[in-house]
Amino acid sequence: MPIINRKRRAPPEAEPSPAPTRRRQSPSASEATSVGEEVDGDVDGGTQGGSGHDQMVKKLVRLALASEYSRQPIRRTDITAKVMAPNTGRQFRHVFAEAQEQLRSVFGMEMTELPMKEKVTISQKRAAQRSGTQSSSSSKSYILTSTLPTRYRRSNILPPPKIPSTAAEASYVGLTTFILALIYLSPSSTLSESRLEKHLKRMNADNYVLSGEKTEKVLKRMEKENYIVKVRERDGGGEESVEYIIGPRGRVEVGERGVAGMVRGVYAKKDAEAEELEKRLVRSLGDVVIEEKYRPRDGEDLEREAEANGDRELEEEDQQANGRRGRKEQTKRSSARIKKRVRDQEEDDEEEEEEEEEEEEDEPEESDE
Repeated sequence: MPIINRKRRAPPEAEPSPAPTRRRQSPSASEATSVGEEVDGDVDGGTQGGSGHDQMVKKLVRLALASEYSRQPIRRTDITAKVMAPNTGRQFRHVFAEAQEQLRSVFGMEMTELPMKEKVTISQKRAAQRSGTQSSSSSKSYILTSTLPTRYRRSNILPPPKIPSTAAEASYVGLTTFILALIYLSPSSTLSESRLEKHLKRMNADNYVLSGEKTEKVLKRMEKENYIVKVRERDGGGEESVEYIIGPRGRVEVGERGVAGMVRGVYAKKDAEAEELEKRLVRSLGDVVIEEKYRPRDGEDLEREAEANGDRELEEEDQQANGRRGRKEQTKRSSARIKKRVRDQEEDDEEEEEEEEEEEEDEPEESDE
């Protein structure tokens, strides 16, 4: 048989072993809980202890400040969704009260509930009766109002915000107060659109440009921010009438007293003219605008005034008595000084007399010699 040359097959090379892979360990239950608390922060991790309660208070304060900065109401629904943690509805009153305390003590403000919007048109009243909201007395919406005393509510202490600019904000507040005063001083606190345009034209504000916005846009902004409410209604003939009334924010932020203060600042009457101006303000705005010096006093006020007068009289008597005692002591001290000077003078005179007598006695002896 022929010899067959067969090649010997080379042994297969050893395949490199794959590098050992390290399996990622899943966190334990305790670690996952701590991570969840850090991520969720004060919402999930604070429902059990006091730290979560404090965090909800802080969040409510921040929400109130941010909402007031944009002139948006602080709604109860927003507080529930953005502040309160799940299953903490019963803590709302405590959280709200503590947030109020922080706002008063730190920022000099507090959350004041807005009144309900008035139902002025027939259609609005009918819709309210059908929905059953006519009897509701709570709007569940709030804005921030100042708690500072009246003497501190000045432009140099409380200047307008700097954004977009101080001048723009001051102009907007001035125009808003002026329009609110026109509505408040109108019959039934209602001003038609035509009369408003007439007043604005007389003040050269019919095309008033405010930070690039005309008066029409400013009115829409005031309506959006609930300073005023624009009411449209059609009569039986199909004609549409447009009127403006005071909005919820306008009633709380400015109100009758703010309008009266602006009127006093513009007219600045004195004596008899001031009294006549006060009477007109009371007829237009009500007794709420009466200043303390013009307010009629009842029996309790008279008693308090009598007590105050009595205290002042006692203080004056004490001061007079102290003055008399002081004068007596001063008189005694001055008389003592006078007596001392008299005694000193008498002693000096006696010494001089004795010296003179001695000299007289010496003279005859010398003459005898």
